[in-house]
Amino acid sequence: HEFEERFKEYVGAKNAVALNSCTAGMELSLLVAGVGQGDEVITTAITFAATANVIVHRGAKPVFADVDKDTLNIDPGDIESRITPKTRAIMPVHYTGQPCRMDAILDIAERHNLFIIEDAAHALGAEYKGQKIGSIGDATSFSFHVHKNIITAEGGMVVTDNDEWAEKIRILKAHGMSKDAWGRASESRMHYDVVFPGYKFNMPDIQAVMGLIQLGKLESYMETRRKYRRIYDEAFKQIPQIRLLQRIDDIRHSENMYVMMLELERLKIDRDEFIRCMKAENISPGVH
Repeated sequence: HEFEERFKEYVGAKNAVALNSCTAGMELSLLVAGVGQGDEVITTAITFAATANVIVHRGAKPVFADVDKDTLNIDPGDIESRITPKTRAIMPVHYTGQPCRMDAILDIAERHNLFIIEDAAHALGAEYKGQKIGSIGDATSFSFHVHKNIITAEGGMVVTDNDEWAEKIRILKAHGMSKDAWGRASESRMHYDVVFPGYKFNMPDIQAVMGLIQLGKLESYMETRRKYRRIYDEAFKQIPQIRLLQRIDDIRHSENMYVMMLELERLKIDRDEFIRCMKAENISPGVH
Protein backbone atom coordinates (compact mmCIF):
# COMPACT_ATOMS: atom_id res chain seq x y z
CA HIS A 1 0.00 0.00 0.00
CA GLU A 2 2.85 2.40 0.76
CA PHE A 3 4.49 1.72 -2.61
CA GLU A 4 1.19 2.41 -4.37
CA GLU A 5 0.72 5.67 -2.45
CA ARG A 6 4.22 6.92 -3.18
CA PHE A 7 3.99 5.88 -6.82
CA LYS A 8 0.69 7.64 -7.55
CA GLU A 9 2.06 10.81 -5.96
CA TYR A 10 5.15 10.62 -8.17
CA VAL A 11 3.25 10.25 -11.45
CA GLY A 12 0.31 12.49 -10.48
CA ALA A 13 -2.51 9.92 -10.69
CA LYS A 14 -5.45 9.40 -8.31
CA ASN A 15 -5.00 5.63 -8.03
CA ALA A 16 -2.15 3.11 -8.33
CA VAL A 17 -2.40 -0.68 -8.09
CA ALA A 18 0.75 -2.80 -7.76
CA LEU A 19 0.77 -5.98 -9.87
CA ASN A 20 3.07 -8.80 -10.87
CA SER A 21 3.77 -7.26 -14.30
CA CYS A 22 3.08 -4.38 -16.65
CA THR A 23 1.36 -6.93 -18.89
CA ALA A 24 -1.18 -7.65 -16.13
CA GLY A 25 -1.87 -3.94 -15.85
CA MET A 26 -2.60 -3.61 -19.57
CA GLU A 27 -4.90 -6.65 -19.64
CA LEU A 28 -6.86 -5.55 -16.58
CA SER A 29 -7.15 -2.02 -17.98
CA LEU A 30 -8.70 -3.36 -21.17
CA LEU A 31 -11.03 -5.58 -19.11
CA VAL A 32 -12.36 -2.78 -16.90
CA ALA A 33 -12.73 -0.55 -19.97
CA GLY A 34 -15.11 -3.17 -21.37
CA VAL A 35 -12.94 -4.23 -24.32
CA GLY A 36 -13.91 -7.71 -25.44
CA GLN A 37 -14.97 -10.07 -28.20
CA GLY A 38 -15.22 -8.42 -31.60
CA ASP A 39 -13.67 -5.11 -30.54
CA GLU A 40 -10.55 -3.55 -32.06
CA VAL A 41 -7.67 -1.82 -30.32
CA ILE A 42 -5.20 0.28 -32.29
CA THR A 43 -1.58 -0.04 -31.20
CA THR A 44 1.88 0.42 -32.64
CA ALA A 45 3.59 -1.82 -35.20
CA ILE A 46 6.88 -1.71 -33.23
CA THR A 47 6.49 -3.07 -29.73
CA PHE A 48 7.01 -6.12 -27.53
CA ALA A 49 4.59 -9.04 -27.95
CA ALA A 50 2.81 -8.30 -24.66
CA THR A 51 1.13 -5.20 -26.10
CA ALA A 52 -0.69 -7.26 -28.74
CA ASN A 53 -1.10 -10.38 -26.58
CA VAL A 54 -3.27 -8.63 -23.98
CA ILE A 55 -5.62 -7.43 -26.73
CA VAL A 56 -5.95 -10.97 -28.09
CA HIS A 57 -6.54 -12.36 -24.60
CA ARG A 58 -9.53 -10.03 -24.28
CA GLY A 59 -10.98 -11.52 -27.46
CA ALA A 60 -10.32 -8.30 -29.36
CA LYS A 61 -8.27 -7.65 -32.50
CA PRO A 62 -4.99 -5.70 -32.45
CA VAL A 63 -4.84 -3.21 -35.32
CA PHE A 64 -1.29 -2.05 -36.02
CA ALA A 65 -0.66 1.58 -36.92
CA ASP A 66 2.61 2.62 -38.51
CA VAL A 67 5.32 4.54 -36.67
CA ASP A 68 7.10 7.83 -37.17
CA LYS A 69 10.43 6.89 -38.79
CA ASP A 70 12.38 9.42 -36.69
CA THR A 71 11.11 8.38 -33.24
CA LEU A 72 9.66 4.86 -33.84
CA ASN A 73 6.62 5.98 -31.80
CA ILE A 74 3.10 5.47 -33.14
CA ASP A 75 2.09 7.94 -35.87
CA PRO A 76 -1.14 9.74 -34.83
CA GLY A 77 -2.03 10.32 -38.49
CA ASP A 78 -2.02 6.60 -39.14
CA ILE A 79 -4.12 5.93 -36.02
CA GLU A 80 -6.99 7.95 -37.44
CA SER A 81 -6.91 6.13 -40.77
CA ARG A 82 -7.41 2.77 -39.00
CA ILE A 83 -10.45 3.64 -36.86
CA THR A 84 -13.58 1.58 -37.62
CA PRO A 85 -16.96 1.21 -35.88
CA LYS A 86 -15.37 -1.67 -33.91
CA THR A 87 -12.52 0.43 -32.46
CA ARG A 88 -12.75 0.81 -28.67
CA ALA A 89 -9.32 1.98 -27.57
CA ILE A 90 -5.89 3.26 -28.57
CA MET A 91 -2.84 1.68 -26.92
CA PRO A 92 0.21 3.90 -27.49
CA VAL A 93 3.67 2.66 -26.48
CA HIS A 94 6.22 5.21 -25.29
CA TYR A 95 9.08 3.53 -27.10
CA THR A 96 12.50 3.68 -25.37
CA GLY A 97 10.97 6.11 -22.86
CA GLN A 98 10.12 8.97 -25.23
CA PRO A 99 6.48 10.02 -24.88
CA CYS A 100 4.23 9.69 -27.91
CA ARG A 101 2.55 12.80 -29.35
CA MET A 102 -0.18 12.71 -26.72
CA ASP A 103 -1.95 15.94 -27.74
CA ALA A 104 -2.81 14.46 -31.11
CA ILE A 105 -3.75 11.08 -29.62
CA LEU A 106 -5.99 12.72 -27.01
CA ASP A 107 -7.71 14.72 -29.74
CA ILE A 108 -8.37 11.59 -31.82
CA ALA A 109 -9.68 9.68 -28.77
CA GLU A 110 -12.03 12.49 -27.79
CA ARG A 111 -13.46 12.91 -31.29
CA HIS A 112 -14.06 9.18 -31.71
CA ASN A 113 -15.03 8.37 -28.09
CA LEU A 114 -12.10 5.98 -27.55
CA PHE A 115 -10.19 4.98 -24.41
CA ILE A 116 -6.43 5.58 -24.16
CA ILE A 117 -4.72 2.62 -22.46
CA GLU A 118 -0.99 3.40 -22.33
CA ASP A 119 1.87 0.91 -22.42
CA ALA A 120 4.46 2.85 -20.42
CA ALA A 121 6.78 -0.09 -19.74
CA HIS A 122 9.75 2.06 -20.83
CA ALA A 123 8.50 5.42 -19.60
CA LEU A 124 8.64 5.79 -15.82
CA GLY A 125 9.81 9.35 -15.16
CA ALA A 126 9.04 10.58 -18.68
CA GLU A 127 7.01 13.75 -19.22
CA TYR A 128 4.99 15.19 -22.10
CA LYS A 129 4.68 19.01 -22.06
CA GLY A 130 5.21 19.08 -18.30
CA GLN A 131 2.80 16.22 -17.51
CA LYS A 132 4.23 12.97 -16.25
CA ILE A 133 3.34 9.85 -18.19
CA GLY A 134 0.70 8.24 -15.99
CA SER A 135 -1.34 11.43 -15.61
CA ILE A 136 -2.61 11.71 -19.21
CA GLY A 137 -4.46 8.62 -20.50
CA ASP A 138 -7.38 6.68 -19.03
CA ALA A 139 -5.06 3.99 -17.62
CA THR A 140 -1.27 3.59 -17.79
CA SER A 141 0.86 0.55 -16.99
CA PHE A 142 4.54 0.58 -15.95
CA SER A 143 7.11 -2.20 -15.75
CA PHE A 144 9.66 -2.99 -13.04
CA HIS A 145 11.31 -5.77 -15.05
CA VAL A 146 15.08 -6.09 -14.69
CA HIS A 147 15.72 -3.92 -17.79
CA LYS A 148 13.67 -0.96 -16.55
CA ASN A 149 14.55 2.25 -14.71
CA ILE A 150 13.56 0.80 -11.35
CA ILE A 151 13.19 -2.91 -10.75
CA THR A 152 11.40 -5.26 -8.39
CA ALA A 153 12.92 -8.32 -10.15
CA GLU A 154 9.53 -8.61 -11.87
CA GLY A 155 6.46 -6.48 -11.29
CA GLY A 156 4.36 -3.62 -12.55
CA MET A 157 1.97 -0.83 -11.63
CA VAL A 158 -1.22 0.42 -13.25
CA VAL A 159 -2.42 3.97 -12.56
CA THR A 160 -5.74 5.63 -13.35
CA ASP A 161 -7.88 8.57 -12.27
CA ASN A 162 -10.97 6.37 -12.58
CA ASP A 163 -11.85 5.25 -9.02
CA GLU A 164 -14.27 2.58 -10.21
CA TRP A 165 -11.66 1.05 -12.53
CA ALA A 166 -9.04 1.05 -9.78
CA GLU A 167 -11.33 -0.70 -7.30
CA LYS A 168 -12.29 -3.33 -9.85
CA ILE A 169 -8.62 -3.93 -10.74
CA ARG A 170 -7.81 -4.40 -7.03
CA ILE A 171 -10.45 -7.13 -6.85
CA LEU A 172 -9.55 -8.75 -10.16
CA LYS A 173 -5.83 -8.99 -9.31
CA ALA A 174 -6.58 -11.23 -6.29
CA HIS A 175 -8.85 -13.98 -7.66
CA GLY A 176 -11.89 -11.69 -7.74
CA MET A 177 -12.19 -11.64 -3.93
CA SER A 178 -14.05 -8.72 -2.39
CA LYS A 179 -11.40 -8.53 0.36
CA ASP A 180 -7.71 -9.30 0.20
CA ALA A 181 -5.84 -11.11 2.98
CA TRP A 182 -5.06 -7.88 4.80
CA GLY A 183 -8.68 -6.79 4.65
CA ARG A 184 -9.85 -10.11 6.03
CA ALA A 185 -7.32 -10.08 8.88
CA SER A 186 -7.97 -6.49 9.91
CA GLU A 187 -11.76 -6.77 10.22
CA SER A 188 -13.82 -8.76 12.67
CA ARG A 189 -15.91 -10.25 9.84
CA MET A 190 -13.64 -12.67 7.97
CA HIS A 191 -16.01 -13.63 5.15
CA TYR A 192 -15.57 -12.43 1.59
CA ASP A 193 -17.30 -12.91 -1.74
CA VAL A 194 -15.76 -13.85 -5.07
CA VAL A 195 -17.42 -11.23 -7.24
CA PHE A 196 -15.45 -11.68 -10.51
CA PRO A 197 -13.54 -14.55 -12.14
CA GLY A 198 -10.24 -12.97 -11.18
CA TYR A 199 -6.53 -13.56 -11.60
CA LYS A 200 -3.40 -14.11 -9.51
CA PHE A 201 -1.81 -10.79 -10.53
CA ASN A 202 -0.83 -9.27 -7.18
CA MET A 203 2.65 -7.95 -6.33
CA PRO A 204 4.30 -9.69 -3.33
CA ASP A 205 5.16 -7.37 -0.44
CA ILE A 206 8.88 -8.17 -0.59
CA GLN A 207 9.00 -6.82 -4.15
CA ALA A 208 7.20 -3.66 -3.08
CA VAL A 209 9.99 -3.04 -0.56
CA MET A 210 12.49 -3.05 -3.43
CA GLY A 211 10.26 -0.70 -5.40
CA LEU A 212 9.92 1.77 -2.53
CA ILE A 213 13.69 2.05 -2.08
CA GLN A 214 14.37 2.42 -5.78
CA LEU A 215 11.58 4.93 -6.41
CA GLY A 216 13.49 7.28 -4.13
CA LYS A 217 16.56 6.85 -6.34
CA LEU A 218 14.80 7.12 -9.70
CA GLU A 219 15.88 10.69 -10.48
CA SER A 220 19.56 9.89 -9.88
CA TYR A 221 19.25 6.73 -11.97
CA MET A 222 17.81 8.78 -14.84
CA GLU A 223 20.61 11.34 -14.59
CA THR A 224 23.15 8.54 -14.93
CA ARG A 225 21.32 7.30 -18.02
CA ARG A 226 21.28 10.84 -19.48
CA LYS A 227 25.04 11.05 -18.94
CA TYR A 228 25.70 7.89 -20.95
CA ARG A 229 23.17 8.87 -23.63
CA ARG A 230 25.10 12.12 -24.23
CA ILE A 231 28.34 10.15 -24.55
CA TYR A 232 26.75 7.76 -27.06
CA ASP A 233 25.19 10.62 -29.06
CA GLU A 234 28.53 12.34 -29.39
CA ALA A 235 30.35 9.13 -30.32
CA PHE A 236 27.86 8.00 -32.97
CA LYS A 237 26.67 11.22 -34.61
CA GLN A 238 29.47 11.30 -37.20
CA ILE A 239 29.05 7.67 -38.29
CA PRO A 240 27.01 7.63 -41.53
CA GLN A 241 26.09 3.95 -41.17
CA ILE A 242 24.11 4.71 -37.98
CA ARG A 243 20.92 6.76 -37.61
CA LEU A 244 19.91 7.88 -34.14
CA LEU A 245 16.34 8.36 -32.94
CA GLN A 246 15.15 11.97 -32.91
CA ARG A 247 13.44 13.65 -29.97
CA ILE A 248 10.26 15.68 -30.16
CA ASP A 249 9.95 19.03 -28.41
CA ASP A 250 8.58 19.57 -24.89
CA ILE A 251 9.28 16.09 -23.55
CA ARG A 252 11.37 14.53 -20.84
CA HIS A 253 12.79 11.18 -21.90
CA SER A 254 13.08 8.38 -19.33
CA GLU A 255 16.26 7.12 -21.09
CA ASN A 256 15.16 3.53 -20.63
CA MET A 257 16.89 2.27 -23.77
CA TYR A 258 19.41 3.62 -26.26
CA VAL A 259 18.37 2.65 -29.77
CA MET A 260 20.26 3.11 -33.02
CA MET A 261 19.08 2.22 -36.51
CA LEU A 262 21.46 0.79 -39.08
CA GLU A 263 21.61 2.35 -42.54
CA LEU A 264 21.83 -1.06 -44.20
CA GLU A 265 22.35 0.34 -47.69
CA ARG A 266 25.66 1.76 -46.42
CA LEU A 267 26.77 -1.57 -44.92
CA LYS A 268 28.14 -4.76 -46.45
CA ILE A 269 26.58 -6.87 -43.66
CA ASP A 270 23.03 -7.30 -42.36
CA ARG A 271 21.68 -6.52 -38.90
CA ASP A 272 22.29 -9.99 -37.44
CA GLU A 273 25.89 -10.03 -38.62
CA PHE A 274 26.36 -6.58 -37.06
CA ILE A 275 25.11 -7.98 -33.75
CA ARG A 276 27.47 -10.98 -34.03
CA CYS A 277 30.40 -8.60 -34.61
CA MET A 278 29.40 -6.52 -31.57
CA LYS A 279 29.18 -9.62 -29.40
CA ALA A 280 32.67 -10.59 -30.51
CA GLU A 281 33.74 -7.30 -28.87
CA ASN A 282 31.91 -8.29 -25.65
CA ILE A 283 29.02 -5.86 -26.34
CA SER A 284 25.53 -7.39 -26.35
CA PRO A 285 22.96 -5.31 -28.23
CA GLY A 286 19.38 -6.50 -28.53
CA VAL A 287 16.74 -6.24 -31.23
CA HIS A 288 13.89 -4.10 -29.89
